Amino acid sequence: MANEQEHHRFSVDARIDEKTLREIYLRPFEIVIKSHSPPGCVMTAYNLVNGTHMDMHKYLISDVLRDQWGFKGLCMSDWGGTNSIVESVLAGCDLEMPGPTLRRGKNLLGALEHKDTDILKTAINTSCARLLSLAERLGKLGLSETDVKASRHAPECSTTSPEDVATLRRIAANGIVLLKNDSNVLPLDPQKLSGKKIAFVGPNALVGASNGGGSAAMNSGYLTHPFNSLKVALKNLGIEAEVHIAQGCRTHKWLPLLSTTQWQADDSETSMLGIDFFASHNCTGDILETQYRNNSSIDLFDSGPESLRDGGEPYSFRMTSVLTPATDGNHTFSVSSVGGARLFVGDDLVLDNSDWNGIGETFYSFGSPELLSSMSMSVGRSYKVVLEAWFKTNNAVKTDSKDVEPMHVYGAQPSTRLGFLEEDTSTIAEAITLADNSDVCIVVLGLNDEWESEGYDRPSMELPGDQDKLVEDILASTRHPERIIIVNQSGSPLEMPWAGRAHTILQAWYGGQEAGNALADVLLGIARPKGRLPMTWPKAYSDLPFATDKESWPGVDDKVVYKEGNKIGYRWHLDAGVAPQWWFGFGLDYTTFDSTVVSVVTEHDRWDICVRILNIGLMTGEDVVQVYVWPSQQPRAKRLIAFERTESIEPRDSITVKLTVQLRDVAEWSEQKWLLQRGSYAIGVGKHAGDSEMATKFIDVQKALSWDP
Repeated sequence: MANEQEHHRFSVDARIDEKTLREIYLRPFEIVIKSHSPPGCVMTAYNLVNGTHMDMHKYLISDVLRDQWGFKGLCMSDWGGTNSIVESVLAGCDLEMPGPTLRRGKNLLGALEHKDTDILKTAINTSCARLLSLAERLGKLGLSETDVKASRHAPECSTTSPEDVATLRRIAANGIVLLKNDSNVLPLDPQKLSGKKIAFVGPNALVGASNGGGSAAMNSGYLTHPFNSLKVALKNLGIEAEVHIAQGCRTHKWLPLLSTTQWQADDSETSMLGIDFFASHNCTGDILETQYRNNSSIDLFDSGPESLRDGGEPYSFRMTSVLTPATDGNHTFSVSSVGGARLFVGDDLVLDNSDWNGIGETFYSFGSPELLSSMSMSVGRSYKVVLEAWFKTNNAVKTDSKDVEPMHVYGAQPSTRLGFLEEDTSTIAEAITLADNSDVCIVVLGLNDEWESEGYDRPSMELPGDQDKLVEDILASTRHPERIIIVNQSGSPLEMPWAGRAHTILQAWYGGQEAGNALADVLLGIARPKGRLPMTWPKAYSDLPFATDKESWPGVDDKVVYKEGNKIGYRWHLDAGVAPQWWFGFGLDYTTFDSTVVSVVTEHDRWDICVRILNIGLMTGEDVVQVYVWPSQQPRAKRLIAFERTESIEPRDSITVKLTVQLRDVAEWSEQKWLLQRGSYAIGVGKHAGDSEMATKFIDVQKALSWDP
């Protein structure tokens, strides 16, 4: 709840008025809790709201969530987000996560001897009942100790059945948003690509941008990236075309993680890294456990040896691998660690991160700043690489960051990240030459799971690295800029100062493990981009109300004031008269639709709205009907109240869609209740929130209506 920033995320206090709280920040939770399939669990955020940590917020947990909305399930804290022994229990937070407990356990037993035991006992009993009810529902009651351990240590499994893969691919393709298609370059006709030359440019052309980082990360069974996916798609269609790549620039936040094509564990044919763990702070003594991994971001928060991880005692590990470079050059290693770390190549100490200080961003911002070192290496030669890392003590971190508590659950393990990059020779000039000599050029830009992750905020809305320069130079230098297709992969808006000069832009998001294949389907017209923007896309960060207001962002004295009230996103842009790059709800199709509001009928506590959609284009397509409402005399007060995707509509055909709007959903929060004022309201159907040509009908509300929370 109001968990809107990573800066000081454990201590920041979001100051929000009740109207804004109810209409904007509580409303999504209310919809889910009151749905036909409510969740069994909710989790409290790290931050405070109006002066109280969320895990101790009796008003929001007990009064609103449980009493007003009727939630019967379990409430747990975020990991390390329990901030008291007693208060969180009394507020209704049932479970401290993760285990073993830090705040509760023996401390809670001790509190029973000194507090009002009847009230506390009742709260503990209630929380225990909720926990046992959840365990029973999941079939976890009555297990033996052996069964519990077997359940906990069961191997992770996944499915890659053809049906599941096809579903993932279809979902990813459907979510892609077509932002510009001025020259109607898309969709590409596969038959016309036969014998042609296709260029891929941009740092994400070889990136399977599957997800964000931190808690948004998943272990993908495989990844697909744009360059290879298009080649495979053309081959499957029997189309012979030349597909070449010149990335032009890099966008690494940190050096790339190790690649299985170059790194091999000494004693494992299937793993990159062998890791030996020791119950000491300096990799001495008996080896207690050996793990093999294929990811050099060694996050031990929940994957280290259980006996060491949960014991709170110092431990260390030694990672070994053999590197075989693919090129000659001055290659670079990097280390970022929560505790201390040293990296050896052969007998040489290459990096010493034993006594680091400063503010880093790896491992939820508990890791050190990245330390780098380069050395000359030869192609084909094998190099033994050893990384030693160890648990930190309370005084191991020297930082002024309020986000770093040395013994926080995220900071109590010797997690370490190892990066490696061979000498980079790619240039923008090379990319421009390839683009200019190709029939079609696909520029794949964006962010990745390191730029959009947990524990830190993005430093700006700009594309990192030289991506803007890459696009600007290609658009300015190529003979046929209309043949340039720009694809952006990110989970949130970016500044695109060149958008007005680009002819074709796709927003591809993070598409999971089928991201590359889904993009290929959209480019070749095998699938249509059906997505609509779920947020308003600003032209520039400087356009936004909090850009120069520190009280609104990042806060002053750990307080962030939500001054914009309920005017967020498109509501703010409409109210302030500031045009964005693209409005909330915007998205093109390969065809065009026209909408008409046929009727609006009031039925007791709802409006039944019928909308006719006509396909006036040349291709079959699906539209997204978006219904907005506003007081008749206040056109800048538009609010989305309903939306629905149509079925496929053939050219020149039409269908009629019926949408039902509950009047309570139109109401506003006023004087501790939901209130719909009497008066005249406009109901508009448009292509996005800023559509100035919405099909509109007017309806009168004869008397004020109100609802309890």
